[in-house]
Amino acid sequence: MSSDSKQRPIRVAVVGVGRFGRYHAKHYAANAQAELVAVVDANPEAANAIAAEYGCAAFYDHRDLIGKVDAVSVAVPASLHFQIASELQDAGLDLLVEKPLTDTEASAEALMLKAESKNLILQVGHIERFSSCFRALTGKVKMPFYFECNRISPWNERSQDTDVIFDLMIHDIDMIVGLAGSRVTDVSAVGTRLFSEKVDLANARLTFETGCVANITASRVSHKVERSLRVFQPGAYLVCDFVTHRIFSYSMKGDIRKDGIDSIASEVTNVPREDSLGNEIEAFLTSVRHRTRPTVDGRAGLEAVKIAGQLNESIERHLANLYRQGAG
Repeated sequence: MSSDSKQRPIRVAVVGVGRFGRYHAKHYAANAQAELVAVVDANPEAANAIAAEYGCAAFYDHRDLIGKVDAVSVAVPASLHFQIASELQDAGLDLLVEKPLTDTEASAEALMLKAESKNLILQVGHIERFSSCFRALTGKVKMPFYFECNRISPWNERSQDTDVIFDLMIHDIDMIVGLAGSRVTDVSAVGTRLFSEKVDLANARLTFETGCVANITASRVSHKVERSLRVFQPGAYLVCDFVTHRIFSYSMKGDIRKDGIDSIASEVTNVPREDSLGNEIEAFLTSVRHRTRPTVDGRAGLEAVKIAGQLNESIERHLANLYRQGAG
């Protein structure tokens, strides 16, 4: 960017103003770094309504943005991410693509490589990385050797675009890979279809190069909401509750063999609530303005998609085996 462009607001747009995209528009409209130029949706009524609310233009085709903006949030269904993002990259635009980056490893890699070859910003909307809870937890995790994670929620009709791994579990895959600081060497999973044609409930196991193991459960057919992450590490045990914004820490303060339970120190950290999407968009705009690497870049997005795809393959093998046994 020129010195002049570093001073003026960044011209932005949002493609897809459904359940989540409209929040992107709201945050851009309120951010001093940005000028919300337009929103785009294939549904003219939706685009017109959001455009009227925030005083910007309404378009019905993402290609109409070319030449009018500098950066775009892509918040359409995952199956459309690659086509739209790739065409916007070809036009030289920086992108914030909602998670997952795409729905296949090959297409995610293509977007990542194109961003790097064209020196474009590509940020992936793994929103948990921008939460105050995750930031607080990051400061406490040291040499983890086991993670246990649960992300469960009631059924929601919006969930039918993709399976539970790409819909929910991918958040935890990204978080745990970031916290583990090690390469994933093995994955396995079981899961089943319940309310849709896609897997609605899954349990996964990730093994890392360091020997660390993660056990992750995701369900979108529960009667309650739970988002928790337990971390076991030398001399300490952490429990992060993302719903109540509390972190429970248990650590050694003496010799458990001599002192028993009295040797365990406990602490509860009440984490102040922040607007995670606001943090995410602020970080994206800062990366666009200063041409710095995003917190969750294309490579991180690709890794999450790659692992999610491997987990789905493992589930399909498991289900096929069950069906064979049932048929026998």
